Amino acid sequence: MKKKIGIITILDVANFGSMLQAYALATVLERMGFGVQFINYWRADYTTSHKVRTFLQDRSLGNPLKRVAFALSALAFYAPIRRHVRSFVVRKFPFTRPYRSLEELQKHPPVLDAAISGSDQIWNSEYNGGVDRAFYLDFVDCPKVAYAASSGMDEFPKEDLEQIISLLSHYRAISVRESQTCDYLHRLGFRDARHVLDPSLLLTAKEWCEAAGGIGKLRNEKFLLVYSVERFNNDFIFSQAKRIATELELKMYVVCTTYPVKAKEYGFDRVYAMAGVKTFLRLMAEAEFVVASSFHGTAFALNFNKEFITISAEKFNIRMESLVRQLDISHRIVTTKEISTSDLSPINYDVINAKLEAARSASKDFLQKALFGV
Repeated sequence: MKKKIGIITILDVANFGSMLQAYALATVLERMGFGVQFINYWRADYTTSHKVRTFLQDRSLGNPLKRVAFALSALAFYAPIRRHVRSFVVRKFPFTRPYRSLEELQKHPPVLDAAISGSDQIWNSEYNGGVDRAFYLDFVDCPKVAYAASSGMDEFPKEDLEQIISLLSHYRAISVRESQTCDYLHRLGFRDARHVLDPSLLLTAKEWCEAAGGIGKLRNEKFLLVYSVERFNNDFIFSQAKRIATELELKMYVVCTTYPVKAKEYGFDRVYAMAGVKTFLRLMAEAEFVVASSFHGTAFALNFNKEFITISAEKFNIRMESLVRQLDISHRIVTTKEISTSDLSPINYDVINAKLEAARSASKDFLQKALFGV
C-alpha cells in the first residue's frame, strides 16, 4: 500500500499560481510513489461573505453605489470562479473533508503517514492575520516536512517569533522558496533549512503542456500576453504592455481569474476573463511576449522560455528578489518607469534552463531524503 502524504497549502483563493504550485508538488510526490491527499483547509477571511464585506467597506473603489456593485458581483461570481480555478487540482487529486478552523483539524485530523506544508505565503503572519498554526501542521502526529514554504517577509514579526520557532522545531525537514528566508532560518538555528524551487518550476514546460491537455492554437495570430494579479491598479502595467505590443506589432491579450478592470480602456484585442488554469497555460505557451505582475507569472514565462518583463514594486518583494538572484534576470524587472524593447538585454535561456534543471534535481532530492523511511 502506498504511503499517504497530506499537503496543506493555500487553495481557498481564485489564483492560478496557487493551484499550479499545488498541482506540481502533488504530481512530483505521486511520481515518487506516494499517495497524495490535499488537506482541505478553508480560512475564515476567504469566504464569499467576507469578500462581499470587504468590497462594501473599501472606499478606494469609489462611491457607495460602486462598492455595492462590486459586492454584488462577488456574491454572484466569487464562489463559481474559485470552483472553476480549483477544479484543475480537484479533478486530479483527492481532498480530505473540508476544515474551517484549526480546532476542527485538531479534533478530527486526517490519517497520514507524513504531512507537508506546501508552498505559497503560508507562513506570512501579516497576510494571514496572525500565525495560522494550521499551516505549520499543528494538528498531526506524523512526520512533518516543509517544501518551498514562504513567509513573504525578510523576517518574522517579533511578536510572532517565539511561537513560530516552537512550531518549526517539530519539523523533520524544512525547505523554503526564498533564499533570504533560508539564510534567516539558519540564523534562527535551523541550520538544515534548504532553499528549493517553487513547485511550479519542478515541472518542465513540456510537462505543463501535457497537463493542459496539449497545446493547440487558441488564436491564429501573434500576441503579447498580460497576466496581472493587480485587479484594480493596472494603469502602469497596461500602459507598458501597450507600448511593447505596439513596438513589436503584436496583438494584446490579458488573462485573469476574475475581470481585469480597465482592460477596455487600453484596447486589448482579447480579454480572457474568469479563465481556467488550462487557458492560462495555453496562453503562456503560445505568447510571443509576456508582461507579468506576479511571481508565478514570471516563473511560467521563464519556464516557457518567453521574452518577458515583470512589473514589480520599486523595491523587489522578497519572492521576486530571490528568483532574480537565482536566475540572474534583474534586467527584465521594471519598476516605475516605462521602458522600450530597445532597452532590454537578451535573455540567455541556455544558461537559465541549465540552472533550472540543476535546481529541479536538488529540490526533488530534498523531498526524497526528507520523506525517506516514511
